[in-house]
Amino acid sequence: MAGTNDGYAPHPYIGGRTAVLRALAAWRMAWPGTPRVLVLTGSPGSGRSHLITGFLMLCDPEYRKRLPLDDLDPSTVPPELPAPAVPGAAGLTAAQVVWLLADHFGLAADDVSDVFTELASLPSPVTVVVPDVDRAGPVRAAGEPDRLTREVLEPLAAVETVRLLAEMPRRLADEFAVGLPVGTVQVIDLDAPQWADPEGLVRQAEALLNPRLGAPELPFTTDSPTRRSVAEAIGHRAGTSALTVQLAVQSLLRSPAAFAPHDEALLPTSVGQALDLHARRHGADPQILRHLLAPLALAEGDGLPVDVWIRLVSALAGKDMSDVIESGRALTEPFIEALQPDPDAAHGGRSLLRLFHPAIGDEIRAGLPDVRAAQTQIAMALLEAVPEQDWSKADPYVRDHIASHTLEAGLLPQLLTDPGLFVHADPVPLRAAVEAVPIAELAAPARTYLRTAPVLTRTQAPVMRRAALLETAFVEDGLPDYAEAVRRRFGLGPA
Repeated sequence: MAGTNDGYAPHPYIGGRTAVLRALAAWRMAWPGTPRVLVLTGSPGSGRSHLITGFLMLCDPEYRKRLPLDDLDPSTVPPELPAPAVPGAAGLTAAQVVWLLADHFGLAADDVSDVFTELASLPSPVTVVVPDVDRAGPVRAAGEPDRLTREVLEPLAAVETVRLLAEMPRRLADEFAVGLPVGTVQVIDLDAPQWADPEGLVRQAEALLNPRLGAPELPFTTDSPTRRSVAEAIGHRAGTSALTVQLAVQSLLRSPAAFAPHDEALLPTSVGQALDLHARRHGADPQILRHLLAPLALAEGDGLPVDVWIRLVSALAGKDMSDVIESGRALTEPFIEALQPDPDAAHGGRSLLRLFHPAIGDEIRAGLPDVRAAQTQIAMALLEAVPEQDWSKADPYVRDHIASHTLEAGLLPQLLTDPGLFVHADPVPLRAAVEAVPIAELAAPARTYLRTAPVLTRTQAPVMRRAALLETAFVEDGLPDYAEAVRRRFGLGPA
């Protein structure tokens, strides 16, 4: 079995995946015959990110001291070496990932392309781990994972002194591997039989059901043989999906009757089934649950403020859904997590909501009849929420992410005529959204913004500095009305 631990203790964070850990450890120590480039892939929810995190614990000299290394299978524990560079891609552009690498290795590069040249000239090989490729970019619809793969990972893999480990979805993994010489890369697909770990999924379910580890005391959690039987049924039904296991357990523990089903057909085989079965346990239409989660599946950034989520649920329904939201809290609970309060003190430190796992968002979006139409409804609702159409008074989420929603709705060019938005919106997601629009579709003010955006993002200039830079750019580009609008709105002196 791929997940067997041969009598050794399982990794305390991962709980299995011995075969994969052996391959990763061999790669880390540059074992003779091991490929220089590894790609970790699998279906959404298969545990790619979780596995990378656990492996990086073994690679960090300080964190290793907290792990019971002597109890683990020696073939899964790499030797103590300097920590690899780990430019996590979540939320970052391809260029930002490159500059993180340059900073880590202290490279004196003036251009992105120079970074790869500098890496190749270092006196000794370097190790780079890039997790969360599928979550790259500040704007989902801008295609940043593809750009990161093409513009960063492929050039990195071509540098013979770089040992690279990247975690990415299967589509990108296949495309990436095809472009590399034979023997250079190994693709580890967590859904493939040689890498799957069915016993690990059972152990995961058993741990989640254990009252000593936080589960409530119920007949099927306190009795050890029953708990094991339920865990085996959950693991068997989940196939290779660790997320399906987790959602199945969370649903059972939060069900009104809180009993373990004797019929395995009442346990999910996928994330979608986990959603639908949970709704039915609560006597609800599964489409109601999916509708409540849809704004979170279409959200950008770190999450939605609660009041914005409520507004968007109602916007998608075309009616007030406040009562449904209030009565459906137990319905949505296993699939949503609340983040720390928004640090924007001007808005009361509100909590942000997001989906428990990105794969839930994938499932919800795949089930929408028309994503573009849904994004149009969301964009209109967000625009209506801007007081007096004054972007300085807009909710931070609306201000910073309206462009992302209008991009997927196909409406962004129409939005890019208000200099107030150019000044007040976070330049990083706004720039990413504008760059995703064909230049021929952009009006003159948007092209001016696009020309100025690199300075805005690089300097992270405050609002008044952004206003001054844009005012100058509008003058230079022959747009006096826009320059005057910025001067008048922000109290700038005459040109």
